[in-house]
Amino acid sequence: MITNAQSGPARSNLEQGGSADISTADSEMSDVSESPDQPREQRRDPSSTQRTDRPDIAFDPAQVGLPGFTEPRTSAEDYAEITSLIDARIAELAAEARDPEQDDATEQTPGPAQDARIALLGELRTAVQRESVLAARLRELDGALAESQAAAENGEPPDLDLGVEPPYPLRLLDELRAKRNLAEHAREDAARLRSQADRRVAAADRSHEASVRERRLARDRLAVARDQAQGQAQAGLDIASLERDLEVARLAVLVTLQERESAQVGAALAEREDALAAARLARLQTRIAHVARDVVFTREALDERLAEIQAREEAVRADIASLVEAGDAAELALFQARRRLGLMTSDATDRDRAQEQVLTREAELAAARKGVEYLHQALGLAGSARTLYERRYALLQGEESALWPTWLRETQSLITDMIDESAFAQAELDALRSMQLALARRLARADLGAGVEQAIRERVGALEAQEERAREMLLVKDQVQSLAQRLRDQLDPLVSERSLGQHLDTAKLQLAAWWNTELFVIQDHGIYARDLVTGAVVFTLVLMLVSFLRTLLRRTVLPKLVEGSETERKTARAAVLALIRNTNQVFVLIVAFYAAMTVSGLAQGHLKVWLWTLLVVAVYVQVGIWATAGLVDFVQRQRSKKELLDPSAVTGYGLLLFFLRVGVWIVVVVSVMAHFKYPIAGLIGALGVGGIAVAFAVQNILSDVFHSMAIILDKPFKVGDFVIAGETLGVVDSIGVKTTRIRSLSGEMVVMSNTNLLNSTLRNYKHMRERRVVFKLGVVYETPPDRLERIPKMIEEIVRAQRFTRFDRAHFAAYGDFSLDFEVVYYVIGADFTLYMDIQQAINLAIYRKFQEEGIQFAYPTQELIVRRPPGELGRASA
Repeated sequence: MITNAQSGPARSNLEQGGSADISTADSEMSDVSESPDQPREQRRDPSSTQRTDRPDIAFDPAQVGLPGFTEPRTSAEDYAEITSLIDARIAELAAEARDPEQDDATEQTPGPAQDARIALLGELRTAVQRESVLAARLRELDGALAESQAAAENGEPPDLDLGVEPPYPLRLLDELRAKRNLAEHAREDAARLRSQADRRVAAADRSHEASVRERRLARDRLAVARDQAQGQAQAGLDIASLERDLEVARLAVLVTLQERESAQVGAALAEREDALAAARLARLQTRIAHVARDVVFTREALDERLAEIQAREEAVRADIASLVEAGDAAELALFQARRRLGLMTSDATDRDRAQEQVLTREAELAAARKGVEYLHQALGLAGSARTLYERRYALLQGEESALWPTWLRETQSLITDMIDESAFAQAELDALRSMQLALARRLARADLGAGVEQAIRERVGALEAQEERAREMLLVKDQVQSLAQRLRDQLDPLVSERSLGQHLDTAKLQLAAWWNTELFVIQDHGIYARDLVTGAVVFTLVLMLVSFLRTLLRRTVLPKLVEGSETERKTARAAVLALIRNTNQVFVLIVAFYAAMTVSGLAQGHLKVWLWTLLVVAVYVQVGIWATAGLVDFVQRQRSKKELLDPSAVTGYGLLLFFLRVGVWIVVVVSVMAHFKYPIAGLIGALGVGGIAVAFAVQNILSDVFHSMAIILDKPFKVGDFVIAGETLGVVDSIGVKTTRIRSLSGEMVVMSNTNLLNSTLRNYKHMRERRVVFKLGVVYETPPDRLERIPKMIEEIVRAQRFTRFDRAHFAAYGDFSLDFEVVYYVIGADFTLYMDIQQAINLAIYRKFQEEGIQFAYPTQELIVRRPPGELGRASA
């Protein structure tokens, strides 16, 4: 229960006594002070059909002029009484607004408060009336549900009085299934309505809580104003305004409370409707099951349906003929309208009218052409309907059971297509409706000319005619879809209950039908499923055969290649390994694809020629790959032998491999061209002329390449040799196709073209066995003759004393300008330059020491001046 606790300021104000308004406020304060731990109201059970209690709203509704508003309402009279009470309160407030005695008060209080109370009372009355209607409907549904539940509890059989004695006609079964479809839609709608009703109840709860908070705030503002009103002249007017605000807040609480009650009754009503829809659907399912067990579809009934379809098709064909004529007339009218529009140049009004006429003719033409399209679709749907009826007849007669699964799949596919086409047709209808609305807005304008308005109305008429045909087309699609759904409903249980033998028969028929199904057409040749399967099998077999041959060669042939000479074994193994390792997978795929296409018959006409050309090219390319692999293996084995003896052979064999590869592929290309009878003589001539031109352009490069071949074949030097070429001396680092690199004695790398290297005088010190050394020395002219005679012998002894030398000669060779010259010749046994320099140094030092011991002086450049005088001058000089 709600407590009567009050805040301090409010209680002190009430203890001072006061008027009736203060008493009313006292009642408010005593009623609305509530604990946060206690509920403000109690929500009644929405499943109840009568209201026997009302929630506690923390104030007396009489304070807003609605005594007894919260009393329980159990009948329509109760709702009428509450409505009359609200009307009386509205009339009372309207009279107060017109009462001249209240003019002064009205002038001092804001008018919107009175208007707000009247508006809220109007909303309250609407909510009460809504609840009254919902409660009456709820009582009706409760009665129907009670009867249904009582019948089910008593074990009464469902109502199967169909007005027709069995066996039942197929038309009755279709009608029941149509009703069942409607019942299913009603059940779905009821479920959606329940969800919406629950959302409305939640929104009403939030709105009611917000209005209760607003009432509390208004009450607190009034209490504070009364506490502060003592001794103020204007306080009475402020308190009166706040009291009206409080009354508005109370009315708002009642309005939201009533809306919440209406929402709860609506939720209960949605629940009952959902239950009734479920019960109605269950009854229809029972009737359908009862009728389906004893339904017949006679040949006469089938012929009647087929005759109806035939009559409909004839009518559609007549409509197509008339629409085609109308479309031709519209096209002629459009041509004339466009011509008139093109001739107009000046008057804007006339041009607008002519433009609208063009648009109207276009709309008429589009409506006619679209109508023809719709009618052609209707003819196709009529054929589908004929097939569906014939299948239903065969189904009910138990005929062609092996085809039932196929019929079920085709029927399901037809239903799916109908759903998609119906969605598309609905979108077209929406587009037409949008265009009609746009034209309707234009017709509402007042500035349209007579001609323009007439043209727009004609266009609207054309769009309406197109819309009508589209709706008829949509209706036909719905009918065919409904018929297909009925056949599907009949086929589903029968297909699932079929025996194993029937399933096998069906599988055979389906396999045979699929085996002979034409999938697509290429160059006017049909491609069947059997062709694709055969081709796939042949393709797989070829791949497996190639894999088997590779395995056989690797595991059986290779281990047996042990007889014969080593060269023969290596050659045979190289050939087998070339077949195993260098058979290109693309070549295998091409061969497999060609075999598959040829055996299956898929290769026809130009396609077969193209495939043969591709196969020939692939074979020649594969032969080139095998030949290249064999040559590479042979050259590699030869290079491995030579490489240990001559490292420079790596470059030579690499260049040789390059020319071999080029030669092989030139032969392959020429062979392919010759096979296809291409005039290669002219091509070779053209290539010869082009080759000459290219040779002139790259003659320096070609010269270096051929000189590199000369180096490789003639071998004037090898890698590691010390050579002197022109002014360059050093060790050969590498021999390339175009250049040779020499590491000079000073450390830098000298790159010389092969042509310049061979054109220069080349000295190779690598193969030198001994080095001949010639040097000279000179002694002064004052050297005695006997010593001169001993000098050659001394030098010979010194040279012979050195290791790795062979003395040749030492002679007094010539009289020099300032010395007596001796020439010495000896040989150094070895090509090492350092050894030569060490020996020469030792010889020079030994000669120097020996000459020092013998007192022989080395000559160096000197000049002697001789002055000669006449004899007379000498005498005079003596005197």
